Amino acid sequence: MIKKLTINDVDYIEQIFNLEKDIFKNSAFSKESTENLVKAENSFIYAYLVDGKICGYLMVLDSIDVYEILAIATVEEYRNKGIAQELLDKIKTKDIFLEVRKSNEKAINFYKKNNFKQISIRKGYYSDPTEDAIIMKMEVNNE
Repeated sequence: MIKKLTINDVDYIEQIFNLEKDIFKNSAFSKESTENLVKAENSFIYAYLVDGKICGYLMVLDSIDVYEILAIATVEEYRNKGIAQELLDKIKTKDIFLEVRKSNEKAINFYKKNNFKQISIRKGYYSDPTEDAIIMKMEVNNE
């Protein structure tokens, strides 16, 4: 089940914060940032739940005419089961931008499969380790 989180979903926000630390390590969102994404009018988080446990999530910034994916992740034991695809499909209503580590080939291939195109590179964008970010865009009218 996919749920759009609200500020009342304290347990789920805590789960996402812990998953961020496990999955994204040094580039993880802080607990405060995660809470702010849920509170703000121009951002949201979708959580993919199995038996009350978050198995995947999607953090999105809504910039009126486009979405920007801030994070999309699936818990390791639930990967390759279509969870990230279901989450992404929820927001395919307008153009989407994202940044991804140049070395993250699995993610890049997933995005390419979903008609994202590389539009730019941000040199040295990521730290620990320093790495370029590939900026990708999916245009809704191209599907």
